[in-house]
Amino acid sequence: MSQIARTGLLYQDPLDFLPRRRVQDFAKGRLIYGVEKPSSDLYAVILGRVKISTTADDGCQTVSRMVSAEGLFGEACLVGPTDRGESATALDNVTLMSWSRGEIELQIEREPRLGIALSQYMVRECLELQDRIESMATHKMPERVMLTLLQLAADLGTPMPDGATRVAPLSHQTIAEFVGTSREIVTLQMNRLRRLGLCRYSRKFIDLYSPTLREHLKQHRVSIQMAQKRSGDRNET
Repeated sequence: MSQIARTGLLYQDPLDFLPRRRVQDFAKGRLIYGVEKPSSDLYAVILGRVKISTTADDGCQTVSRMVSAEGLFGEACLVGPTDRGESATALDNVTLMSWSRGEIELQIEREPRLGIALSQYMVRECLELQDRIESMATHKMPERVMLTLLQLAADLGTPMPDGATRVAPLSHQTIAEFVGTSREIVTLQMNRLRRLGLCRYSRKFIDLYSPTLREHLKQHRVSIQMAQKRSGDRNET
């Protein structure tokens, strides 16, 4: 859908203005780009999921986001060479399409709406990252894990007949890197949420009961604006 409704405003989808390119396939676990080989292209996910991580100077790795079908990543190529310590790894067998900075600049000259759409996309990503940083700074670990699960449901989930939102399997280590904590703490919190009936999971899937999770957070006076916004965007599209 070329125009996505958010808070009464209309946003253009960059994919509507990017030319089609030959697809590339990456096996699960394969590094798409990393510190030794920085991103030189803007990528779009056609199938599968990609994990975007940042490595700090002390070697600590944090997952900044997970990108699913129709999502973009590798935006750093548009601002030139940078030392961000960013890497992209295939969470599944993925199919991608990519464009160089030169190709994008040429396409913007032909279709200026692409420039506007990319600017809007990047501003939204910055605002959502700001929400995550605020969550990490102000909430305790149980609430942070629940907010993360709501975000994953909104970004990666598929509605199920019983009202759950199903997310393809993610390791507790990957979720921990996204939350900014240890695998052991995520396992502890996931077990707690399962006992409360807020989620169920196996090696094949994670089922999240988003309405119940939201209600649980409201009872603890936790803002869920980000998760609601992202979920609403998916419904609009």
